[in-house]
Amino acid sequence: MPRSTAHARLAFEPKLDGWRGLLFSGEGVLQSRRGTNLSARFPELVAAARPLGDVVLDGEIVALREGRLDFVALAAGAHRRSVAGVVVYYVAFDLLAHDEHDLRDRPYAHRRARLEEVMTAVAPPLQLVPSTTDREQALAWMRPAVSVVGIEGLVAKCLDRPYRAGRGGDWIKVRQHVVVDAVVIGVTGPPEHPSELVLARPDAHGRLRRIGLSHPLPQNLRTPAGHLVTTTGDAPRTISTGLFGAGAGTEYLPVHPSLVVEVRAEGAVLAFSNRLRPTVQRLRPDLTPDDLTPSP
Repeated sequence: MPRSTAHARLAFEPKLDGWRGLLFSGEGVLQSRRGTNLSARFPELVAAARPLGDVVLDGEIVALREGRLDFVALAAGAHRRSVAGVVVYYVAFDLLAHDEHDLRDRPYAHRRARLEEVMTAVAPPLQLVPSTTDREQALAWMRPAVSVVGIEGLVAKCLDRPYRAGRGGDWIKVRQHVVVDAVVIGVTGPPEHPSELVLARPDAHGRLRRIGLSHPLPQNLRTPAGHLVTTTGDAPRTISTGLFGAGAGTEYLPVHPSLVVEVRAEGAVLAFSNRLRPTVQRLRPDLTPDDLTPSP
């Protein structure tokens, strides 16, 4: 976790699990980081921004389902989101232009102050991301109880730096990681010497939900894991490690859900919205799936 110094004073913001987007309120355009026009996908956000006048905002598009951020729900259309009870928000964290004045060369502290003025009267689905220069307050946003909501970690920004385009520019991103127990429900490679594990955790109702494919197992864990898993006899299945199920995917063999392993994963794993692959740290043959605490 970075600290402010005499040469670099920092502000901290929670890192939300969503899509980065530029919102041009005057033109009625919402644009992805790659330049794709998202206005038709999220018309409610474009409409909500019209009263702001002529501004260009940088921010995160997030989807909220049952009090948690749901990254996957962003891929659904407006009708499907509505039926599923998903609400979309635009959370602004920077102001790039205001009334034809380009602010990108101004220090972040100046842009943040102007952004707070612009966002004074907004209401959902527009939001202003919280920001603090208090490191202890920022660390509170890294608690596991907060990560359950879908906060991935923190972003630290230098108060005196101009805006930099691209994937983060001068920002320092700090991801929240947790150590949790998970159940093995599949293996790749030879079952007696598996290469990777397909993992699941119990949800609030006790049902096992996949949390993804692990990183390759350390060599010293492969044979012991093979002794502790039993294939179900079902046909091979496929799991994708790409966003929204994109990509070729990886074939795995289902196994009986009996082996528990300890993994290090993104904090978002507690909300079943992690995107990075968990890392298996050790096998837990001393535990059973019934011993796992369900995610809240």
